[in-house]
Amino acid sequence: MDHYEVRKLPGWHHHMLTCMLAHFFLWHLKIRLGKKAPSITVSQLRMLIEWVLPLRRFDVKKTLDLVAWIQLRNYRAYRSHRKRRMRESTQVAL
Repeated sequence: MDHYEVRKLPGWHHHMLTCMLAHFFLWHLKIRLGKKAPSITVSQLRMLIEWVLPLRRFDVKKTLDLVAWIQLRNYRAYRSHRKRRMRESTQVAL
């Protein structure tokens, strides 16, 4: 909730409402899916909400596929950055 840059009160209200909706969505997803619920980050949830909010018709499978795709993309980025940092740290050590 603290990652915002707003100039006026309506912007702050919009940000807080979006954060509360995101937390409610995560809570509802965890209750509904139980142990099958994916562990998603707030940024992933934000992308998911932006995809769902235009009132598109969607089903649970498509939504979970989207979450899996986002997590795979983030994992690949993590591995790539880790490889680069490891390569840089070994070059400094030499």
